[in-house]
Amino acid sequence: MVVVTDKEYYMDNKLVEKLDLMVERMKRKMDNVLLIDGDEGYGKTNLEAGIAYYISYKTGRSFTVDNMFFDLNKLIDFASTTEEQIICWDEGALGGLAAEWWRKNQLEFIKLLMIARKKRHFFIICIPKFFKLNEYLVVDRSIALVHVYAKNEIKLGRFVYYNKKAKEKLFEGWRKKKMREYKKHYVLRGKFLEYLPKVIDEEEYERKKDEAILNFRKKDKNLTEGVYKIIKTKMEAGILQEFHKNYPEASVKDMAKWFGMGERTVYRRLKEDIQGFDPVS
Repeated sequence: MVVVTDKEYYMDNKLVEKLDLMVERMKRKMDNVLLIDGDEGYGKTNLEAGIAYYISYKTGRSFTVDNMFFDLNKLIDFASTTEEQIICWDEGALGGLAAEWWRKNQLEFIKLLMIARKKRHFFIICIPKFFKLNEYLVVDRSIALVHVYAKNEIKLGRFVYYNKKAKEKLFEGWRKKKMREYKKHYVLRGKFLEYLPKVIDEEEYERKKDEAILNFRKKDKNLTEGVYKIIKTKMEAGILQEFHKNYPEASVKDMAKWFGMGERTVYRRLKEDIQGFDPVS
């Protein structure tokens, strides 16, 4: 453990080395997407806050509770109209409330990532299980995955870290065998402490989270199964068209693999015209 930032809290020195490499990427005008997963109550948001503030301290970028989002639409508005920000999406607070709504949100987030590289943001996504994300996010787009856990289901504040190659093996194990091989593929492990109260306004954080959950449930109640299916279909078409425009060399087979779709579905979606589609109306 080493003392870091002006808040003088401890972080695992090996994790700090990984974060410093991400900071170096930012100096080279590159963005970063870091994933944090783990069971509810095991410290995802706490570690997220500590990492985000460390990045803020090293880069001079601002980080407050205003950089933490639950509502994806607000996150997209913020990310689309700013540059070089630290942006945290705490999906873990909403995890499991509605699987179809989450899948639609994931597609929107992927579209944002495809067009936002030049904005050089530092994204952190907190999610209960990495396999809720599709292959593009887990394997291709993110720089690393951090899994938090409790030793013997009692001792909190433990993590394991997966670089790009390690998380690809982790995802492949899930895809082929439906096994979460967290113990098999990590490249380092360590401990973390309590960071959240040191770096953000906890009361404001809880207020934002409660507001997001209430709004989420309200939206979910008002959407029918048919509307869900329409949104999913149209979002898939838009994402695939955007991806094809940015990566024309990618084959239908590649896109089917990355986005977890059948090849026929990818082909159909690429041919669909979504101009003028408004999910709200």
